[in-house]
Amino acid sequence: MAIQNTLPDPNNKINAAGEIDSSGNAGPGFSAVTVTSKQPISINRSNSGLAFRNVSKYQMFSVNISYNKLTKEEFNVVYSFLLEKQASLEAFFVQLPQYGNSSAGTKNISASASAGVNQLALNNVTDIVPGDLFSVTVPTDDTHVKVYKVTKINSTSSVITITPQLQRPINTASSGVETANFGVPKMRVTYTGSDIQYSVDASGLYSFSVKLEETLS
Repeated sequence: MAIQNTLPDPNNKINAAGEIDSSGNAGPGFSAVTVTSKQPISINRSNSGLAFRNVSKYQMFSVNISYNKLTKEEFNVVYSFLLEKQASLEAFFVQLPQYGNSSAGTKNISASASAGVNQLALNNVTDIVPGDLFSVTVPTDDTHVKVYKVTKINSTSSVITITPQLQRPINTASSGVETANFGVPKMRVTYTGSDIQYSVDASGLYSFSVKLEETLS
């Protein structure tokens, strides 16, 4: 079996060997998820008061996940996974069901696009809405792991405007089918900080939350 590289949740089960297993242990569901877009901007002003703005760093998403009170069994599934990833400094994926659009599902990317553009042509834009989060799958480019947000939709040309700008080029003439996944977008992340903290109350239930940040390497 393949190693489970997605934070365990009810849709991404894991067995004792750390493998993807449909009959394995389900991680706990999220009680709340907060996604923040970080885009540092610098502003300089002239003597006359004119403002000059520019993006000073790359865009990055951060994710804060909250859980309801957990039993020891529920807690150990996700805690063990995070400890192993932290010790190996290994990135992993997190599936964000609250930010998925199951009605839009998966769309084929219908035209090549250069890195740095902010538009993407799809085979159709049915059920896509502004604010949707999506990831892309490029069969010839496993390093294209950035996630994007939809800001505008042109239903006539089936083109969406996205933020941030496309991180890597997409060539639809290459082998395979390039897709945009709106249904269950997965973000490549690492655990934020050096401490993983939890607490246990008198009834033996665990309180725990997770802070993650997007990483492309």
